[in-house]
Amino acid sequence: MTGMGADGVLGAQNIRDAGGDVIIQDEASSVVWGMPGLVQASGLADAAYPVDQLAAEITRRVLQSRAPGAPAEVKSRAAAGPSAK
Repeated sequence: MTGMGADGVLGAQNIRDAGGDVIIQDEASSVVWGMPGLVQASGLADAAYPVDQLAAEITRRVLQSRAPGAPAEVKSRAAAGPSAK
């Protein structure tokens, strides 16, 4: 989300390396576009949303990954949790 510095790029790269998706806060709703802007410029952002839509998008993605028809790779990433690599 909104912030400064390059630590968001490092975290985004770790998420991608673990097989996860990276969504960022969009520029229009950011107070400081620094960190999400760097993640976007690095090519690591899968999508950008206004801050008031981020929680709903995360929830949608989690529920989709748990749906009966979800691809096996999506289900296995969701079941493995955040520590899976």
